[in-house]
Amino acid sequence: MNPRESVGIALTAIRANKLRSFLTLLGTIIGVMSVIAVVSFVEGMNRYVTDKLLSAGADVFYVDKWGIIMSQDAWEEAMKRPDITPLDAEALRRGVRHASMVVAMASAQQNVRFQSKIVRNVEIRGRGAGYELIDDVGIGSGRHLAEIDDLRRQPVCVLGPEVALELFPNQEPIGRIVRIGAESYQVIGVSAKKGSVLGQNMDRVAYIPVRTFLKYKSGRRSIDVAVKSIDQASLPLAQQEVRSILRGRHNQRPGEADDFAITTSDNVMDLYRNLTGGIFIVTIGVASIALLVGGIVIMNIMLVSVTERTREIGIRKALGARRRDILVQFLVESTTLSLSGGLIGILLGTGLALLVGMVSPLPAAVSFPAILMGIVLSSAVGIFFGSYPAVRAARLDPIEALRYE
Repeated sequence: MNPRESVGIALTAIRANKLRSFLTLLGTIIGVMSVIAVVSFVEGMNRYVTDKLLSAGADVFYVDKWGIIMSQDAWEEAMKRPDITPLDAEALRRGVRHASMVVAMASAQQNVRFQSKIVRNVEIRGRGAGYELIDDVGIGSGRHLAEIDDLRRQPVCVLGPEVALELFPNQEPIGRIVRIGAESYQVIGVSAKKGSVLGQNMDRVAYIPVRTFLKYKSGRRSIDVAVKSIDQASLPLAQQEVRSILRGRHNQRPGEADDFAITTSDNVMDLYRNLTGGIFIVTIGVASIALLVGGIVIMNIMLVSVTERTREIGIRKALGARRRDILVQFLVESTTLSLSGGLIGILLGTGLALLVGMVSPLPAAVSFPAILMGIVLSSAVGIFFGSYPAVRAARLDPIEALRYE
């Protein structure tokens, strides 16, 4: 019997016993569906993080007091560090030769008012010139903040589109005066819509010059500094220049650890992978349990099939079929059963990932490697768990098999 005939027998058995076949394949379907859905979400998140969080480019890094805090000890150590000041930012802007842009940044949350309308808990972002490139902010109407606005500490602002819509539903916001906290600001622009990034609304914001922010919105606080190197190759040189300048300004001795933090896109991606890696492994583990159960069910059904077809096996052996022929026949049948469930699981997993991606903010991206993984897993389950029934069928004595009723 050739493999094509064995596949035909397996498919005929599936069609003849639809309910039994469905219950047999249910574990494989659920397992493969889960794997496809999880891999699709992980792939979508990887692309999402790359596109959104790293939108400023791989040649941008950030200097701040805190860095990435992963423990209580790291937090207590960071608390002892000196603040990063506007004078530090100015020193970096003047001294980092391999930087094309140095932007001081600070943030706070306050209410924004216009007449009787109020938008609560708006993220107020103090930004230096060039922030639109660092934050990847487009302009919907009006203009961006300029360097002269920052140097003169002008009370001007660029509103996020959601804030502008709530304050000015039927009016042109450009030129209007709004209250941010206790101060008045003239609206000079409305940023382009960005949507949400990992659940954070990027349109509920207002941008003001960073020197204005530091004048009115804070007493003594540490700021962040974004540094964009000339190109990707210049990134290590720019980081070294930043480190040398700040260590000199903070009077640090050779051998002392930096009393500031430099965060790059690689650091962000490493943190993301650490956070999501455990979740991914646990989810795949749960899916593997479903595949294991599905494999055991397939093995049980194949053992039943061997018993039901004992006389058929005896006739085939009496007509000259070798052990290898019987072994291959039952292996092909079990693999076909499992692969059928795998293909159904691939279709359901792909559909589930795309559906969730359409109706929720969770991104999903179905890739060819994920589909290939589903095919390989389901085939492997069929081969592994079909081996014992196939070996048992191949070892049947033809005389005893012919006597079986």
